[in-house]
Amino acid sequence: MRRLLYLVILILSLLSIEAKSQKREILDSLTTIDPEIRKYFPRWKICETDLQIQLYMAFRAVGYDEKKLSKSKIEILSAPRTDPYVSYDILLITCGEATMNSTEIAANLGKKLTDILSGEDFYATKTPPQSELRSRDYCYIDIPAENPISATEADAIVDFLKPSNAKHAFTLSLFEQSLKIGDTGFWLSNKVGNDEIGHPFWSAGMAKATLQRPLYANPDSKTSNRIPYLIDAFMGAGYRLTSGVNTNNTILSWVTKRKLNEGDGGKLIAGLDFNMPFHPQFGVHLNAEIPLNTLKQESIDQTKWATRTAPGDGTVDFTDERQGVLTVSDIATVVRATGQFSAFYYLWLNEGKGDFENFFRFDLGINYYEIREFGVYWDPTKQMTFLEPFGISGLNTYKPNEFGDWLYAKVEYRNQSIWPFGASIQYSNQTVLGRIYIPLVSWLYIEAKLAVPCRGIRPYESKTFFMISPVLRLTI
Repeated sequence: MRRLLYLVILILSLLSIEAKSQKREILDSLTTIDPEIRKYFPRWKICETDLQIQLYMAFRAVGYDEKKLSKSKIEILSAPRTDPYVSYDILLITCGEATMNSTEIAANLGKKLTDILSGEDFYATKTPPQSELRSRDYCYIDIPAENPISATEADAIVDFLKPSNAKHAFTLSLFEQSLKIGDTGFWLSNKVGNDEIGHPFWSAGMAKATLQRPLYANPDSKTSNRIPYLIDAFMGAGYRLTSGVNTNNTILSWVTKRKLNEGDGGKLIAGLDFNMPFHPQFGVHLNAEIPLNTLKQESIDQTKWATRTAPGDGTVDFTDERQGVLTVSDIATVVRATGQFSAFYYLWLNEGKGDFENFFRFDLGINYYEIREFGVYWDPTKQMTFLEPFGISGLNTYKPNEFGDWLYAKVEYRNQSIWPFGASIQYSNQTVLGRIYIPLVSWLYIEAKLAVPCRGIRPYESKTFFMISPVLRLTI
């Protein structure tokens, strides 16, 4: 009888051990989320500096390799909730390449920190009201469920102002206004200036409205998330700006006045980006801006044209039969045809590890421009001011005539972490054009551009041209 009792106790003990083992396996299965279904769970990035440091130090204290950790790449994944008065149930916390499941979180982070992250407790609110909704009062960025699994991969785009990972997108600044039209891949854009030849904002005297249309989808699954199309073509029209001539007593009076003009009649704008099918990160870019009208005499409103006094005694003579009859007192400089052809390469550092935080684009090619001087004179018989391109002495035409004029080179860098920022530097038309943008909040940025000629200053150029603008960026 005693032996039978011992046998029963042994069997019950074994069953208890087996039950605990099964319970452990079930718990592990609940706290290890299949990467394929993570995108359906609520996720957010931590951008509160203090919490970033606390979580980073907690991962280090547990023993994770410091090289695999990152303060700026901390993501939280929780179980879905249906009641806003209930806090989130955190399942995973990822710091760089390291991850803690819910069991490890409870063992290593402590209840206070876990409650703050889940919204159960308050982080910044000193005296929260009673019956407060369970909301997170620290800095965080939600990751929409339809985005790819990796938070950095969701930002792996080639143009920050034209995000390919959003269904709808809208960007508004003084430099550019863009609208993405649903899933079509079409972009409507209006850009002010001619950055390609080193003249941003109104310094070029022009703006251009274009429609960008994808022509061929990228079949490469490894790159299609950030380069969705192998061929992107754009076409539109350039038009003349009348602003920038007289900015006195305006909010933009601090911006250098315009010295260049775009001619009447407009321009045809066309071009494309062609990514190579065998290696989509590499491709060629073509941009052409061709005047739709021919050179001719025309009447103008001189108050809307940038002009300078004729050199010497302030007059320039006609060289034909009109000589001595009319006086050309001023000169207007007009941009004619421009264009670029370049090879480009996209580079993401640590791309093989699925890390798309640091982005580069390199461009190298040739540049073309034609800038002509027109005479400006008053005809007393017609009581009108005229532009005249012919028959006047001393007028110049500027075209590429040395290596520096032909060279087009550009390097762009962007950090695509929690608060994306970027910068670029371009050499074209022997002019260096720098650009930088930084975030204020997740949807509002500040963008600045600075153009500096590297050669002697031509009559239509400024020693420097600087412009700064807010940028509103909304995505859905």
